[in-house]
Amino acid sequence: MLKAVSAYSARILHELKPAAAPTTAVMDNRLQALKVLSHSILSEIEALRSEGKMNSNSKIDLAGEVQNFEADLIRCALVRTGGRQRQAARLLNVKVSTLNAKIKRFGITANGLSSLEF
Repeated sequence: MLKAVSAYSARILHELKPAAAPTTAVMDNRLQALKVLSHSILSEIEALRSEGKMNSNSKIDLAGEVQNFEADLIRCALVRTGGRQRQAARLLNVKVSTLNAKIKRFGITANGLSSLEF
């Protein structure tokens, strides 16, 4: 799991590298993406800490973990597209209606930062 997070983090950071002098809007989007990424990493660290406290009889909620990962992907897509759901849906390769339903289900705002506190 940690390798997947590291690979994902590396990919996001690679995509954040500027090709030319970025505009203010581009920089704002990159900063928002970094905030989402840092939240994701902090969540992973907390999960790893609590995992160490779990005993061998505890169960992992796969559905809950998948939902958390899915919500993080949606947040990243929304941040990268400046909150444009149609572009985010294209980026995630899902229908706009599916993305919209998941945004509502997870309580994500248009900019992707609903439950994040910075």
